[in-house]
Amino acid sequence: MKRIRPLNQEKREAILKAAIEEFYTKGFEGSSMDTISKLANVSKATVYNHFKNKEELFLSVATIIRERIEESFKYTYSNIIDIKTQLKQIAKKEMNFLNSKDNMKLIQIITIVMIQKNEIGLKLLEIFEDDCMIMTSQWFQDAKIDGKLDFESSHFVSKQFVGMLKSFAFLPQLYGSAMLSKEEENKVIEEAVYMILKLYKK
Repeated sequence: MKRIRPLNQEKREAILKAAIEEFYTKGFEGSSMDTISKLANVSKATVYNHFKNKEELFLSVATIIRERIEESFKYTYSNIIDIKTQLKQIAKKEMNFLNSKDNMKLIQIITIVMIQKNEIGLKLLEIFEDDCMIMTSQWFQDAKIDGKLDFESSHFVSKQFVGMLKSFAFLPQLYGSAMLSKEEENKVIEEAVYMILKLYKK
């Protein structure tokens, strides 16, 4: 079978996959490059060819979730689509992202290190500005300018909206609760959208 990707790229992805499992199981401090190389089925020298140390490897893992966030949360306000439909679209994007086991595993890995606020935790705080909230806030601001919603602060309303979603589909799961079923997910979306429309629709 013809190889599609270069071998070094396949090895890099194998290392990242192994690193995610190692960091998830043992945390940053307890993980070792030796174990990661064995899990990835590559030599330790190969690991260091791709990543100069464990910190760089960890930050590369963090970049994966950062890229997924940037890809998942792209909101553009439309003046021809009704507000309720757009709010549901935003909520579904948020839920699809949070209701992914792979994403949640990465978030759990990163959150623990961020809470510790050690040197690497502080670097993570620099990487993870809340772009999701910024993009949602811009959408709300555009809806206000278009005269569809009325409120004082778009940042506050975006935190209110996304916060309600996360209180059901992020915070419990961060501590090990089961992912929401589709029925539960749809109910949370409906309630969150209803709340915003009830409070702020003109």
